[in-house]
Amino acid sequence: MKHSKKLLAIILAVMMVVSAVTVAAVNVSAAAGDKIYCRASFTPNCYMWKKNTEENNQAWPGVRMTKVSGESDIYYYTVPDDKFNMVIFNGNGSQTGDMDYPGGGKLYDYATGQWSNYNADPVPEISVSKDGGTFKDSVDVTITVTNATSAYYTIDGGSHKTFSGTTTVTLGANIAEGATVKLDISATNSYGTVTKSCSYKKRTSGGSGGGNTGAAIGGNYATNPNGYGKRKTITVDGDKSDWDSSMLIAQGVANDDPRVYAHWSMHEIAIDDYAMYAAWDDTNLYIMYEMANTQDVVAPGEDFPLTQGNLWIYNLPVFMYIYTGTSNPTHGKTAGGTLWDTGTTLEAESDHVIAYSTNASNGPFIYTANDAGNLEPDVLVKKGAATGINIKWGNGKTLSGKLMGLKTAGTDNKRVTGDCIEAELTDLYAAGHKASMDMFYEISIPLSNLDITASEIEREGIGIMKVSTFGTSGMDCLPYDLSMSDNASKPYSKDSSTSAEKEDEDTITVPLARIGAAGSAGGSSNPTTIPTESQYDPTETIVGVGRGDVDGDELITVFDATAIQRHLVDLPNRKFIGEVADADGDGTLSILDATELQRYIANLPAYSGIGEKIIIR
Repeated sequence: MKHSKKLLAIILAVMMVVSAVTVAAVNVSAAAGDKIYCRASFTPNCYMWKKNTEENNQAWPGVRMTKVSGESDIYYYTVPDDKFNMVIFNGNGSQTGDMDYPGGGKLYDYATGQWSNYNADPVPEISVSKDGGTFKDSVDVTITVTNATSAYYTIDGGSHKTFSGTTTVTLGANIAEGATVKLDISATNSYGTVTKSCSYKKRTSGGSGGGNTGAAIGGNYATNPNGYGKRKTITVDGDKSDWDSSMLIAQGVANDDPRVYAHWSMHEIAIDDYAMYAAWDDTNLYIMYEMANTQDVVAPGEDFPLTQGNLWIYNLPVFMYIYTGTSNPTHGKTAGGTLWDTGTTLEAESDHVIAYSTNASNGPFIYTANDAGNLEPDVLVKKGAATGINIKWGNGKTLSGKLMGLKTAGTDNKRVTGDCIEAELTDLYAAGHKASMDMFYEISIPLSNLDITASEIEREGIGIMKVSTFGTSGMDCLPYDLSMSDNASKPYSKDSSTSAEKEDEDTITVPLARIGAAGSAGGSSNPTTIPTESQYDPTETIVGVGRGDVDGDELITVFDATAIQRHLVDLPNRKFIGEVADADGDGTLSILDATELQRYIANLPAYSGIGEKIIIR
């Protein structure tokens, strides 16, 4: 019986050796410091020993292996001694047979039972500061390679330019407008070679962030009243103490949101933009904007906006249209409509659109346009955490210490769109309004994700328009545009107790506010004013003037377009002669006539009859 057991043990031992030979490499001696690898769906153990002895690396089941950084299923063990020449991998209820140690740098695959060479070098990586797109004059691209023993780049297939680590290349300075320059990069190590290609298109002249057809609204509103913001690092933490009045780039008016222009809408929350501030440093663009909720002094009987007025409770879209001059220009359109179906477009150009919701649950996103100027998902630059955008909010008194507005609401109080432009406003804080109901948002946006640098902001400036929405339409914006309330007094088709402004289409015609420098994208270092009532003589007859010369000064200027806008919102004005003010020649007087004049003034295609003499007797 003892003899039989001994024979059986010998047979089993031989079988194990045979099994091991079928999967093992040639037996070699280990070297202290060797790394041995195992591919497995679990974390394996490595048991090593010296053949025909009891010497081992650790008592069974051996040493738990370590996952290789960047690999999902590969583990390694560092051999501690040069005397071991046998190995077993085990774990998760299974184990290999006895295997000859194959040498350092070998990988055992649990699924196939095969050994192979494992290249422990990481894959070379290539990153660029601007991954394609468009540019104005030239574009500086910083190339960084890591895990590479050699690297080079070529421009339009030219000679190899070798470098290591990081280098900056200036592209496109000498190519024609509309032409494309191609950058190819290659990086190599013992793992292999990786490549990257980027194309950059030189924009045609004319893109300036302008193209808007109207002047900034003045009076109690202001665009860039205190300049163009300020270089300063802001801590985005829901505290306004870093900000000051020198950073103001757009001033609105409180209690001018669409609800107040209908007597039935005050039960809804206020979406009332009041002021916007800007700053920047070498890393970020910083924006802070203030919003009002004056329900407590305007319509205290409607308690919902009193108790539920903070917008960070809601998932309402907010857009920042930014012009940097570094990407394709867009007016906010998509191939099939408007971004997020919000019905809002701009006459001015932008080239980056920041989109997020008031409670930050949706986004933030950064969109750029395709060559057709359309904002589409396939040209989404960044989303979520990848945008690097930080958003914080809070309550409290405005930075100026005042909240200027009209203390009335509803058509029964004769509220009409545009009534805040030149009205005598009241400090609503002095009227009893609680500052704790007012809101502000702080936002930081990495300059790298806007494809611009601090020096470019300071040298050329950028433009910005902030739009707040509700439903499928814009409700307020900074700088302010009259389109935000032009249908406010009409009932919403889905709920007649609320305003049609939630579903109309809005084309913003005022210029963007400027940050850093005035540039050529509109805005002003002082508020743009609307002509005062004294400039219009309601008794004068207009004789022999040109179509579009509404104020009879024999010139066609923004004052004529503004006069039409004033007339449409029942503000004091010169006596209108329909045929003179009918700038688009369709026989009716509407906001389209003001837009047509603005296009004419901006040298954009417009009605050919503007300026023709009209005799009124």
